[in-house]
Amino acid sequence: MGFLLEEQRCAGWGRRLRHILRRFGSAREGATAVEFGFIAVPFIGLLFAIFETAFVFFTTEGLEAAVADAARTIMTGQVQASTITNATQFRDQMICNPTAPRRRILPSFIDCSQVVIDVRQATDFTSADMSRTFYTNPAMSYAPGGGGCIVIVRAAYPMPVYFPILTTTGIMTAGQVSYNGGMKHMLIGTAAFRNEPFPGSLPSC
Repeated sequence: MGFLLEEQRCAGWGRRLRHILRRFGSAREGATAVEFGFIAVPFIGLLFAIFETAFVFFTTEGLEAAVADAARTIMTGQVQASTITNATQFRDQMICNPTAPRRRILPSFIDCSQVVIDVRQATDFTSADMSRTFYTNPAMSYAPGGGGCIVIVRAAYPMPVYFPILTTTGIMTAGQVSYNGGMKHMLIGTAAFRNEPFPGSLPSC
């Protein structure tokens, strides 16, 4: 008799348990919130990575456009005929100055004091130094050359990482370098050209 009662009690608990599981399986209240909780972190991380990448591309385009316009002032001899004698003056007057000859300046959100400039001559285009690590040299080189010279103009801008969590979590690490004690997007703008034959008293190559 006791055995039958115990068996009935277990069967009753089994029915209740199956009923609870069926109710849980068919319930949909709050399912969206639970599902979003599972994907929220990777989704937000991906969203931040898209914004950061887009901003990197936009800033790179601005840097390259400014370098191209500033390089033309070397190619046409305007810089050689001016009072500019070093890379810092070239950066401040031809890349960052709103009254520069071609009036193409860096985007306002770029800190121009952080831009590293390298201007040097090359014997030919095949042997021109196009490396991307020139910014590790603390002294900025400046050799605009004379008429007919081959000149390479490079500018590097250590753009801050605006969402550091992307680096620490490993979502976005490509293209970042350690610079001045922190991780940066090192953006590079380059122009390679041969100077025009300058008229008058300007130097020749």
